[in-house]
Amino acid sequence: MFSSPFIVPVIALCIPIVAIIAKTLRRWQELEIRRAEADVDLRRRFRAFDEAERRIADIERYVTSPEFELNRRFRSLADNKGN
Repeated sequence: MFSSPFIVPVIALCIPIVAIIAKTLRRWQELEIRRAEADVDLRRRFRAFDEAERRIADIERYVTSPEFELNRRFRSLADNKGN
């Protein structure tokens, strides 16, 4: 099929070149995986902060609402009535 005397040395030289390229591609994939993991971790942290911030906002909204004062007065009346 191939009768050239150079085909065997050329193929022999291609093997390490392909190995070097494959190793580089694997490193890039590993770096991409690490970056994606860091991105997911960062998003998870911010989501936790967002959840805490939402809860604090809900509590602030309730404490400053007229219903809070009304409920407080009802509780005070119930406590005084029970004693």
